[in-house]
Amino acid sequence: MMDQLRKLPAVQKLIAQYDQLPSRDQKALQVLAVAMAIVLLFLLVWRPVTGFHQSAVADREHAENLLAWMESNRPRLQGLAAAGQPGTTSSSITDSRMLMSTVTRSAGEAGLSLQRFEPSGEQAIRVWMERVPFNAVAAWLEQLNSQHGIVIDQVAMDRSDTPGIVSVRLTLQI
Repeated sequence: MMDQLRKLPAVQKLIAQYDQLPSRDQKALQVLAVAMAIVLLFLLVWRPVTGFHQSAVADREHAENLLAWMESNRPRLQGLAAAGQPGTTSSSITDSRMLMSTVTRSAGEAGLSLQRFEPSGEQAIRVWMERVPFNAVAAWLEQLNSQHGIVIDQVAMDRSDTPGIVSVRLTLQI
């Protein structure tokens, strides 16, 4: 490969110019080439490797600190979840009858009329409403979730010609 490289006309011209230089300039050029090789080795190999290593060490230390924090706070977090603090979605509703009663009562309180509703298994109910205000439906669903732990399993909303009025089909579950 070196022989093929030396046969190139541009390389032959450089070799001829190098041979015509005084020996002192040739030695200076050799020292400069070695220095450039060292600089390139440093910039292209050593620096990226050490940067990667430092980044990996920092990531590991961060992960260790996070794990230690999680372990130290485990009992407190489990206690909050067991106590049913705000932010958890635990429900006091245990069956579809209680779910149906809660949904129909809260819909009436929110000023919404249910066109149709039916149980859907042991822990879900399907609800249909026609031409109701979207904002009222959204507020009612938020109230069901925050106060009773009832979540939306499926929803389909169709808008009407009147702005802000929708027809809704929901499946709610505990």
